[in-house]
Amino acid sequence: MHDPTGTPSPETAYENTADEAWARQALDLYRRRQLQVKAFSAEGVISAQIWGTCPRCGHELNVQLTLSTPIPGLRGDRGLLAALTRRDGSPGVPDTVDIGCGCGHAHPGAPGHVTGCGVSFRLPTSPPDTLRPSR
Repeated sequence: MHDPTGTPSPETAYENTADEAWARQALDLYRRRQLQVKAFSAEGVISAQIWGTCPRCGHELNVQLTLSTPIPGLRGDRGLLAALTRRDGSPGVPDTVDIGCGCGHAHPGAPGHVTGCGVSFRLPTSPPDTLRPSR
């Protein structure tokens, strides 16, 4: 949440939530390039970096995720591994990534030493200008 001057509100209480309203807000920020995603595959490791404004607390976040790594000796022709790989057996970048607030700020009511406001949302890995308009 932001105050009228656009400053993040430090009083946003921690809440473990994946509410659809926050997902819509995250997608809107993504379309306006205020929240960005870069997903890539390098040497069989699929990673993503998400940075920009948290849709719930308004703090800046910078989250780096490792989405999958190759496991030596596993065959890519069946099961979950096959679903995550391309026909040639190499890992592919997923269409979406799941992110939790990684703003690094301690929010009131957060358990233990947890930082971030607790919101989780999903973003596409394709560029915002390739997305279909929302209804």
